[in-house]
Amino acid sequence: MLTLQEIARLLRRAKITWGPVEISPEYRGWNYDKPPVKPPAYLGLALSDFAYGYCPTGRNIYLKYVLGERGAAVKALVEGQALHQALFKALEDYKKYAYSGHPMSPSFEGVPEDVRPKAEALYKYVATRLLGEHSYVSAARLARSRDSAVFYTAPIATQVAVDGSPLGMSYVVADGVALGAVIEFKFGPAQNVDAALAGYAMAIEADWGVPIDCGIHVQITVNSTVEYKATAYPLGDSARTKFLELRDEAIDIVIAGRDPGVAPDCPKTCPFYHICHADRSR
Repeated sequence: MLTLQEIARLLRRAKITWGPVEISPEYRGWNYDKPPVKPPAYLGLALSDFAYGYCPTGRNIYLKYVLGERGAAVKALVEGQALHQALFKALEDYKKYAYSGHPMSPSFEGVPEDVRPKAEALYKYVATRLLGEHSYVSAARLARSRDSAVFYTAPIATQVAVDGSPLGMSYVVADGVALGAVIEFKFGPAQNVDAALAGYAMAIEADWGVPIDCGIHVQITVNSTVEYKATAYPLGDSARTKFLELRDEAIDIVIAGRDPGVAPDCPKTCPFYHICHADRSR
C-alpha cells in the first residue's frame, strides 16, 4: 500500500484526465523569497494546524499560538496517530524482511487497548499485501535484486521531513513521497486536501529545489476489514493559491492577536472543543 504499479497507474490515469498541470513559476516553492510564496512573517506554524481547515474560523490558531493553549488528546487524534504508526511499522518491517530476511512482527507498545484491534488489523492487511506483491515481482522476474523488489513493492519513502521555515512554517513531515508525488494517508474526515498537499509540495520544492506537480490522498477505513481509496490531485495554481491564502490568514490571526470567534458548527473531535465550549463539555 501503495505498490509501484498502483501509484504509476493512478498518476497516469490522472494525467490523462487533467492534461498538463499548469503551475505558474511564481507559485513554485523555491520562490520563497518573492510574493506570493514569501510569507508575511516567519512564525513557525505547523502546516496541519491551518492547511486542512479543520476549524471553520481558524480559532485553533488563536488558541494555540496567541494564548498558548494546548489541545486535548481526543480519541480521533489518538486513533489516527496509532494507525499511522501501524502503517509505517508495516512498511518498515517489510523492508527489513526484503533486505535481511528478518520476519515481520508487529509491535503495539504504547497503543491504547481500545485502538489496538484496529492497529493490528491494519498491520496485518498491509503486511499481507506487501508480502504478496513481493512474491509476485520476484516470481515474475520484474525484480532482479532485493533493492528493485522493494522499489516495485513499496516505493514510498515515508515520514519525509523538510524545512518549512522558508514558507513561514515549522518542519513539515509528509507521510510519503513516491514517483515525484507527495502522499498523505488519512483515517478520518479530511477537507482542503488539495491545499494541504500543495503545502507539502511547496515545502519540498523550497527545501530540495525539485518540482512536485501531483499529490495523492489515501483515505483508509479500518473496521472489521480494511478499505482504502487513493485519489490523485493536480497541485496547480488553484491548490497553491488556496494553501497560501490559508497560511496568510493564519499568520494574520497570530500577528494581530485576533480572536476569530467560535465556529457555529464546531466538531466535537476538535482538540480545542473543551476550551471553546467549556460550559458544554462539563
